[in-house]
Amino acid sequence: MPITFKNIRIAAVFSFVFFICFICVLFFSSSCSREIKNISTETVFKDGETGILANNGAVDFYFYYPENWGIHRNDLMITVYVNDPKTLESNLTEGVSESPLAFMTVPNISAQVFSLLEGYETIDDYWIYFAAPSFRQIFDEVSDEAEDELVVDGAPAKKYTYSISLSGMDYKISQIVFLKNRRVYTITYTAISEKYDTYANVLDNAAETFKFK
Repeated sequence: MPITFKNIRIAAVFSFVFFICFICVLFFSSSCSREIKNISTETVFKDGETGILANNGAVDFYFYYPENWGIHRNDLMITVYVNDPKTLESNLTEGVSESPLAFMTVPNISAQVFSLLEGYETIDDYWIYFAAPSFRQIFDEVSDEAEDELVVDGAPAKKYTYSISLSGMDYKISQIVFLKNRRVYTITYTAISEKYDTYANVLDNAAETFKFK
């Protein structure tokens, strides 16, 4: 099936991170592939919960996610999501079950890396001139809420938290952005607005356990 603006718009309803991935493929070339050995398959987060390794050979990083979450992996990004029957069932009652991407409307974390376009030198360049304008072209409403500075595995980072609306669905998103070797790295937490706070700590755990290979 050909990729059209309509298809992208429908996909955005069910998976914000899939849309971002598609845009990145159009404008950037992914160029990182590295495997390393002797990575622990489990860790323990600060809250005592067990974390499971998220890793594949197409990216040059890894992180950990809750053991009761599911994982979806491809060559462009690693996505983990709430694998809770009650949460999935509640999504069905909210009318978001018609798409094959419906499972992505549950709270999820997506991490990806792509090459930085020439002329983009900073996190602000990426956000102001690429990311934010892209969001506003596709979503009905985008509301910037907060910006925080932090560090991810030694790299200065910024965390942007904002809300979007599309086709009657309201989402709240936090995206952590950082740069290394002219590559953009993002860790994005997406949830329906009313479910955002319930799993927001998973983004913190992903950022704290994120490691470059």
